[in-house]
Amino acid sequence: MPYAILRFQKRKAGGVAACERHNERKKEAYKSNPDIDVGRSKDNYHLVKPPRYTYKKEINRMVKEASCKVRKDSVMMVETLITASPEFMNQLPPEEQKAYFQTALDFISERVGEKNILSAVIHMDERTPHMHLCFVPLTPDNKLSAKSILGNQKSLSEWQTAYHERMSARWNQLERGQSSMETKRKHIPTWLYKLGGRLDKQYAEIVSALSDINAFNAGRKRDKALELLSAWLPDVEKFSKEISKQQAHIDSLKERIGQEADYAGRMRDEKYEQELKVQKANQRIFELQRTNQQMERLLKKIPPKVLEELQKSSKNRLKER
Repeated sequence: MPYAILRFQKRKAGGVAACERHNERKKEAYKSNPDIDVGRSKDNYHLVKPPRYTYKKEINRMVKEASCKVRKDSVMMVETLITASPEFMNQLPPEEQKAYFQTALDFISERVGEKNILSAVIHMDERTPHMHLCFVPLTPDNKLSAKSILGNQKSLSEWQTAYHERMSARWNQLERGQSSMETKRKHIPTWLYKLGGRLDKQYAEIVSALSDINAFNAGRKRDKALELLSAWLPDVEKFSKEISKQQAHIDSLKERIGQEADYAGRMRDEKYEQELKVQKANQRIFELQRTNQQMERLLKKIPPKVLEELQKSSKNRLKER
């Protein structure tokens, strides 16, 4: 089942510039983020264009104009991620995708004030289309307060409910999602998704190298395949271990649901919350499992003696470090 996704990230002054560089694609290369295909960055577009100057300068201008009191640790900007489950988002035609993001923008604008929105940019150059919407948390009485706008856990839950109601009015197959700020739990780490993307790209190159040789006995091609595999294997092992941890988390949640099934009505709400967690975790781990299964199939193609040699050399390199 697809989820309507709305997430908030508070940004203090020190995090604003890095956020802008990513959102507005101001870097020439993104080696640390293999999900970004710079060849497709031309397809990114804005629903709210960024300020003429930098985010930071515009924030300072807005704060000065509002005569706000600012502390060193003040939240200067809130970054909002808007998307939906990959299987839903990627099957929408372009005009429907744009309508989805426009509907979400209208929803956010009504709640935070249109004038407070710095930028709303849709990224089409990653795996799943998504929108980064950044706003300055200025209240109607000219206070800089992300807490007043986003509220506490109860308020964040209301945000999610209202967002789901707005989006599902047109796309009725969407389920209600949960914010990481609302649930107080960590999402599957970003580095794991990035590692999965990098392994996917390396996979195709290694398969090509393997298909041209027979049991690694073809001179330079053998050396090239070994070089690729020796660099690839440690990441595969790291990836597989992390997938196992995430799956163990899902299993523990399922077990807890089973234990709660015998309790009376007072446990029903908690049981429902646990079921939501399982659904969400399953949705996040699906793509990662696909990559992991692909890696396992490739490992089976490597001659056992060669695999043993590579694993030994990998362990030796780790010891040397």
